[in-house]
Amino acid sequence: MKRIMNQDMKNSLRTILVLISFVVTVSTFAQPSAIKKLADATFTLMTFKEDGSILSSSNGFFISADGVCVSPWKPFIGASRAVVIDNKGQKHNVEALMGANGIYDIVKFQIQSSTTPAALATNVTANSNAWIVTTSKSYPPAKAMVTKVEKFMEKYNYSVLTTDVDDKLNGAIVANDKGQVIGLYSSNNSIKSATDAAFARDFVISGLSQNDLTLRECAIRVALPASVEEATIALMLSADKSESYRDGAIKEFLGKFPTLNDGYLANANLLITKNDFANADKTLRDAIAKAQAKDEAHYNYARTIYICMVNPSIEPQLKSLGWTLDKAMSEAEKAYKIKAEPQYRHLQAQIIYSKGDYEKAYKEFEALTTTPLKNPEIYLEMAQCKQQLKSDDKEILGLLNQSIELCDTPYVKTAAPYFLARAKQLDKMGDYRLAMKDYYTYEYFYRGQLGPEFYYMREQCEAKGKLWKQALQDILIASRLDPKEPIYCAEAGSLLLRVNKLDAAIDAAKQAIKLKPDFAEAYLILGSAQCQNKQKEEGIKNIQKAKELGNQQADSFLCKFKNEVQ
Repeated sequence: MKRIMNQDMKNSLRTILVLISFVVTVSTFAQPSAIKKLADATFTLMTFKEDGSILSSSNGFFISADGVCVSPWKPFIGASRAVVIDNKGQKHNVEALMGANGIYDIVKFQIQSSTTPAALATNVTANSNAWIVTTSKSYPPAKAMVTKVEKFMEKYNYSVLTTDVDDKLNGAIVANDKGQVIGLYSSNNSIKSATDAAFARDFVISGLSQNDLTLRECAIRVALPASVEEATIALMLSADKSESYRDGAIKEFLGKFPTLNDGYLANANLLITKNDFANADKTLRDAIAKAQAKDEAHYNYARTIYICMVNPSIEPQLKSLGWTLDKAMSEAEKAYKIKAEPQYRHLQAQIIYSKGDYEKAYKEFEALTTTPLKNPEIYLEMAQCKQQLKSDDKEILGLLNQSIELCDTPYVKTAAPYFLARAKQLDKMGDYRLAMKDYYTYEYFYRGQLGPEFYYMREQCEAKGKLWKQALQDILIASRLDPKEPIYCAEAGSLLLRVNKLDAAIDAAKQAIKLKPDFAEAYLILGSAQCQNKQKEEGIKNIQKAKELGNQQADSFLCKFKNEVQ
């Protein structure tokens, strides 16, 4: 009996194994060959935080042979870096974002590698078969059904799916039986769907895409646009980004537009911020050799040398490169010889001024006023030449007035330097109230961005004009902005003494002495305030201290208050 049962069991087991083999065979044959090939177009995405720790992971796929990728956007939010791992296990850094949409959770980005792209379906129909494909060996292609197709933005397909696949495969390829991609897989609670990858494929970035609110949620740089004009705008905007961001943008620009000067100049400027002057010099010479506009290349070289040479902190580092004002002049002359642009002559005038030949520089600047370059800066520079030549103040003021007359109206921040220059000239000429108006105009342009030095400078003008209230207000602002500067405290004490706020004057002077124990002027202010505040004995001691520390006015104050005591 046992033998019979054992034989029956063996027959049953054999039947089960045959059935399993049949099911597996049917399943394998049911999977179209085109679906198997799609695995080569898939990748795993990993994003990282600023500290290098893993932020998120997902799936995605290639849509072009030159490394353009599509994946969900959410893993990129807050990311500083990302990599993709292709079907062969190779890692590739994500170089740049090429567009994203937070509502549909999709992003297009670039890696630097040749890739196997997936072909996109041009049409999707309801009640059709679909396959969900990733690079993961743990998840072989899974069957799905397109139950509904909706249009969004008039031409893209949003496919509702029926499948058992969960959100671990978000970002995977959803393809039809022909191996054409229907969209990007998404599992959100009970809703399974595929967003048309053609939507991401059609993303177009502009020169202003760096300011896109969605893309700004990620620290990975935005790719440069295809057109020269838009790419140049993007390159300019990258100047205020991180060093790695700027470096990537510059390299991409040089790769796309190797005959344009913009990329070489941007790279040289970046190298200078890193004190790598040797490579900056090489970059600028490369521009002269490779760029199409040779005049512009020579001008950029000349102007870079000039800017560095007039910076005292940089100049000593340039001797080994042979960077001098004479070399800058030579390059500027080469630029002007190739193309007689007024800005090239303007640079020559600036170099002449920096070399100390103010009479010649003035004539060069004056000659530029008859060219299309005529602008406020030239009249300011003419005024500066006249100041160096100790010319008549009214003549200098006339030039500064002309500089402001040439500013666009209504005035904007670019006019600020000209108002400041005229304010200083009016201050020098003793017209304090007019000077104050220009100082206040200058302040308006910066709206809270100015440092204590400005408020101290304006306070000095106001004090000379006997505008005590305004002067006190400004010196208190300066003290608040730099509470460790004893001069501001002492000046506040002096003004408080003038308006008979004796207790406050005493406190301000004591604060100045606390910051600088040998501050003679502060002891004089303290002693004077104390004497007027019926503390003459202590006050005279502090005035005596001021005298011992070298204050020249202390004697007259000692005589005054000692006589009052007698």
